[in-house]
Amino acid sequence: MDREIELAKELLINLVSVYTPPRYEFRLIPVVREWADKLGYDEFYVDDVGNIFLRRGSHGRTILLAGHLDTVPGKIDVKLFQDTVHGRGAVDAKGPLAAFILGAALSNLEGCNSKVYVAGLIREEDDGLGSRHLVESGFKSDHIIVGEPTNLGVGVAYRGSISIRVSVSTLGGHSSAPYIGESALDKLIQFINMVKARFNGVKFDEVSSAFTILRAGDWPGNLPKKGEAYLNIRYPPGCYSEDIITEIREMAQNSGVELQILGLEKPVEVSVNTPVVRALVRSILGSDLKPRIVKKTGTSDMNTLITISKSITAFGPGDSRLAHTDYEKIKIDEVVTASRIISNALKELS
Repeated sequence: MDREIELAKELLINLVSVYTPPRYEFRLIPVVREWADKLGYDEFYVDDVGNIFLRRGSHGRTILLAGHLDTVPGKIDVKLFQDTVHGRGAVDAKGPLAAFILGAALSNLEGCNSKVYVAGLIREEDDGLGSRHLVESGFKSDHIIVGEPTNLGVGVAYRGSISIRVSVSTLGGHSSAPYIGESALDKLIQFINMVKARFNGVKFDEVSSAFTILRAGDWPGNLPKKGEAYLNIRYPPGCYSEDIITEIREMAQNSGVELQILGLEKPVEVSVNTPVVRALVRSILGSDLKPRIVKKTGTSDMNTLITISKSITAFGPGDSRLAHTDYEKIKIDEVVTASRIISNALKELS
């Protein structure tokens, strides 16, 4: 137990101490390579786009533990306070990745019919290039566990995502006579209010909307001539992106703004009877914990990787409410517990 805690603490601090916003994941390559050697993995390699892989075993069923290397931008000082590590990515998702690396390494897989890959994928927080490349390259796996903060719950569903850029150009004018001129900002605000009134869900099975960037204006005394905003829509299984986009296009037309669809992720949901879900549930029970089935309001690489295997789920330590905030922190013993759950699930799946 003491050895596992020390390993988890050192590994987690090593991962979190390297700042890796999207496109800077390569900074972790030497760190993960060193840990692959230290923990006795059979192989370490980096693929064509920069995804990192550690492998144990060489035959039988393939099991993929798919974490991601990148974090949202914004540095946070890394510190260890008592039994908790603070820093960017501690929750999303270097804590889960550490649990994967440690769990697969400490598993007694001798005699088991399995080949286990731990993957650190790139750009999960951006355009999902890492997971898309894995699908497009023909990677095969019988079972997949995606590393995300689920508070040790078993994630069976994620909502879909639509990313949109909104732009508008107007004549502008003087701020003293807005009734004569035309404001790009006013048009954007009109559109924003329409979208927020229509898509204001707060639950997993509802459609929600969030405007993340708003730009307009170049001088306090002028009505803005140009403006742009970025919109993200999240929608549950059972809803169709085509219907949502049609509604938003009508709002855009009524507001006099233009839309550009930047990205689209379909929602995903698997049965609780999926083999990998059952294996994790039994492993959690074996750790004297109560299993929880989780449906996540965001999206993850699970939305893409389900193309590879329907036996897929998400799992990891960490409080997802702290993800993308300046308060990211995770307890070391939670990472150790997650690694043990992973270890036992691997034995069953093997």
